[in-house]
Amino acid sequence: MKRQLIAGIAAAALVFGLAACGNSESKSSNSSASSSQKEWDGKMPTVEQKGADTKLVFPDSGAPKELKVQVVEEGKGAPVQKTDTVIAHYVGQVWGKDTAFDSSFKRGAPTGFLLEKVIAGWTEGLAGQKVGSKVILVVPSDKGYGSSGGNAAAGIGADDVIAFYVEIKDALGKDKGGDPQAKPEAALDQLPVEIQGNLGAPVTVKVKNGAPQPTERKLTVIARGSGEPVKDSGTTVYLQYAMSLWDNSTGETTYGVTGPQAVPVTASSPFALLKDVPVGSRVLITQPGSEGTSSPKSPAFAVVVDIVGQLPSGK
Repeated sequence: MKRQLIAGIAAAALVFGLAACGNSESKSSNSSASSSQKEWDGKMPTVEQKGADTKLVFPDSGAPKELKVQVVEEGKGAPVQKTDTVIAHYVGQVWGKDTAFDSSFKRGAPTGFLLEKVIAGWTEGLAGQKVGSKVILVVPSDKGYGSSGGNAAAGIGADDVIAFYVEIKDALGKDKGGDPQAKPEAALDQLPVEIQGNLGAPVTVKVKNGAPQPTERKLTVIARGSGEPVKDSGTTVYLQYAMSLWDNSTGETTYGVTGPQAVPVTASSPFALLKDVPVGSRVLITQPGSEGTSSPKSPAFAVVVDIVGQLPSGK
C-alpha cells in the first residue's frame, strides 16, 4: 500500500537528527583520544543551564565504556515506551568537548522522534523514563555511531563517546488517539464517510456509496478537544490519521503502524486547515482530485485526523 500522506505530506521523518546536525565548529578528529585513554572515575557530566546555550560540563577523566544514565530530575508523567514518539529538548556533545554537535535548545524548539528508530543509547536510555524527566545519557560508540564509522558531519569519530542532556516533554504511543472527552460537533450520518472508532481510540474511514466527490478542500470538526489551538505557519503538529481514496480503492492508517506523524503546518498542505483547531480534536478533511492535464494526477480522498500534539515554532 502506498503511504501517500506519509510520504508526500508528512515527509518530516521521525528520526534522530544527528545525521544532519553537523556543526561547522566541530571537526572529526582524535582530540578526545587523550581523554578516552584515562580511566573513568565514576563522575558524570553536569548540566550548565543557559537557555539556548545549555550544555554539559565534563569531569577531567576518561569516559565510561558502558551506557550510563543519570536522572537529574524525575518527571511525573507516564513511563516512555520503546515504540513511542518522544518529544524532547536535548543537547549532544562528544565527551570532553565544550561545543555541542546538536542542540534543540539552540534551535529554539523541542524535537520529535520515534524512539525505536534512533541510536541504541537513546532507545535503551530513555525507555522507561517518565515524561517530564531530565536525564543525562553517556553513550559509548557501540551504542552510538561506532558501527557506521562515526558521523563526520557532526564531528563524531568512530570511537567517540557521546553525551546528552535530555528533557522529555511528551511521549505519544503508536495507538494514541485524540481526547476521549472531546465534544461532538458533527452529525456522523450527515458526513460523506463512514467512521468506525470511538473518540480517543484508533479509527477507520470509508467513503459512503454515491457520495459526491469534493470540489474544494474542506475541514469538518467531528469532535472538539480542549487543548491549545493549533498555531499558524511554523508549527509542527502531531497527528494520527486514517485515509481513504474517494473510490475506497486504497487506504492507509498511522494507528498502530507508524504512530503519530510530525507534520509542518504549511499553506500548501491539507493540514493547513487545522489552524485554530484545539489539540485533542478529531476532524474530517476532504480533498478534491487534481484537474487538467498535469501528471501524475492525484485522486480525491478523505482523511480522519486526531490531533495529538503540537510544537509551536520557538517553543
